[in-house]
Amino acid sequence: MHLAFLTAGEGFVIKQLGIRVIAACILLCAFPGVAADSAQTSAPGSGSLEALLQSALNEHPLVDAGKAEIRSAQQGVKSARWQFFPTPGVEYQRAFADDADGTFQGDDYTTVISLEQPLWSGGRISGGVASARAALGVSQASLQENQRELALRVVQAYGEWLTASLQKDTLEASELRHLNLFERVRRRMEGGVSTGSDLQLASGRLQSVKSERAAIEARERSAIAVLSELSGRSLTGSIMDKARRNLPQELVLLEASLVDRALSHSPSIERADAQVESARAEIKTRRAQTRPNVFLRFERQFNNLQFANQGPDSRVLVGVRSQFGAGLSSYSGIAEARETVSAALAFRRSAELSIREQVRSDLALLKSFEIRLPALHEATRTAIEVYESYQRQFLTGRKSWLDVMNSARDLQQARLQLADVTAGHLTLSWRLYVLANPLQAIGG
Repeated sequence: MHLAFLTAGEGFVIKQLGIRVIAACILLCAFPGVAADSAQTSAPGSGSLEALLQSALNEHPLVDAGKAEIRSAQQGVKSARWQFFPTPGVEYQRAFADDADGTFQGDDYTTVISLEQPLWSGGRISGGVASARAALGVSQASLQENQRELALRVVQAYGEWLTASLQKDTLEASELRHLNLFERVRRRMEGGVSTGSDLQLASGRLQSVKSERAAIEARERSAIAVLSELSGRSLTGSIMDKARRNLPQELVLLEASLVDRALSHSPSIERADAQVESARAEIKTRRAQTRPNVFLRFERQFNNLQFANQGPDSRVLVGVRSQFGAGLSSYSGIAEARETVSAALAFRRSAELSIREQVRSDLALLKSFEIRLPALHEATRTAIEVYESYQRQFLTGRKSWLDVMNSARDLQQARLQLADVTAGHLTLSWRLYVLANPLQAIGG
């Protein structure tokens, strides 16, 4: 087990480290497969959570789609930058006019080659570049947001599998225990010591355990199927069972530190910031629509529709061009863009509040799991002792068969609760690790 925790405050450090050491010991004692030996230095197996996260973050189709959108946005930035350069043009006209038409008395066709350079656009071109860069930022943040969601889905599916796997082990042991009890009471009934009701009770409890085991196995297969789809790997129960199961190597335990790190590494916040920049760039572009464009154009004309045999002509023109919208629509567009900025800022605040709420909720639940683990471990140990004691007392007539069966059921329930909290503790630890760390540290 590799455990390293970053905390502040000696008393808090000692308390939290002590709790997590206890939790790690419970993982090793109650469920030996949950954690790896501390001396293990080999790479995680293909079914480990680290390996599944790396596969999902690097190979999922959503990631490929996000990367393609980023490449498209990069080309958009290049296209916006090219607007600062001259625009070449070629114009060809051929006239079909009557001989009496005084307007067309020259050549039958004319060709004009032009090169137009914008001198001043009122901010339209620079606004387009800013908008393209903001769109690139949105694409990049969207990719990271999809990767973060994939990572959280992998952690959730892994937690569901681990819960089902640990509970399946518990139910397998419980089924064997109930089978032995059933055989024991059957032999006692054949010997005339026990009654038929005792045999029916043992049979009913055995069938109940089998039913629970079948349901848990279905949950386990479902979780493995989800993990296979998310990671793109062909996973089986044996592969998952053999893989290393460990808590994340680093986990900040202070609430303020967790919230700050989650906010600083949040793709949702980055996407919201990019959307704010995009909206501000739109304001600049809308304002530029109310201003004229100043341009310089060079033309080279071959032939002339009005005058024949003139030869090539060259000219340089300086012009002003305005492109106002209908009525006062340009100014309404500016107001619309300003409201878009306000909406983007509100969305950013909403995303920040959502992250704070999520981290604080997960951290509170994680701390409750760390408190419950020692208690459940003690409850399981007590349930084992009670079950063994009731078996001995049953043989001496001090306990009834119903007491023995109830103690077996209590032991099963204690182990199921311990499995559920153990898996939940690991799942929440990884969930907080994903939220509080950059994707590069998670995906390799």
